[in-house]
Amino acid sequence: MEWLTNVEGMAGWIRSWGILGIIGSIVLNIIISVAGVLPSIFLSGANAIVYGLVGGFFVSLTGEVLGATAAFLLYRYGLQKSKGLKKLEKFSWIQHINGASRFRKGLAIVLLRMNPLIPSGVINLGAALTTISFADFLLATLVGKIPSMVFETFVGHDLVYLSENKSRLIISLLAGSLVFLLFWKREKSRSS
Repeated sequence: MEWLTNVEGMAGWIRSWGILGIIGSIVLNIIISVAGVLPSIFLSGANAIVYGLVGGFFVSLTGEVLGATAAFLLYRYGLQKSKGLKKLEKFSWIQHINGASRFRKGLAIVLLRMNPLIPSGVINLGAALTTISFADFLLATLVGKIPSMVFETFVGHDLVYLSENKSRLIISLLAGSLVFLLFWKREKSRSS
């Protein structure tokens, strides 16, 4: 299982499947999303190595969106089945989000998805706890995942080809850090 954290090893695994590697990559991305704690940057980088930056981006984006969708539906269904959703609705942050407009709920998902450093599983679970509709969650996830998937695809790819893409990797990491700092600063000023 060490290939899960080794971009070149994962690229080799995807290549070994031939054309079915696309399906294998998407399924693996769904598993990563449902697990909620595994990073997908290695898989995004491997997809970029195997399918190129553009093809890898689309394979990774498809897997991420399908994975987030599966996780959202499983979490929501599981919470409703166990009646845990009713108990959790008493939390003030859930009430606050549920009281927001449809647009603001979707915008919150988009903004959270844009930050590649926030675990997708946290966003999926948080959204499942709210009253956001499935369609709104899906659209917001798709829109919000595009920037973070660009980041993950480039960084994962450039880590393997470091000697050829040092400058682009540094720019990508600085841009990702800037996004993280902006989110962190905004949250810090809101809580003050």
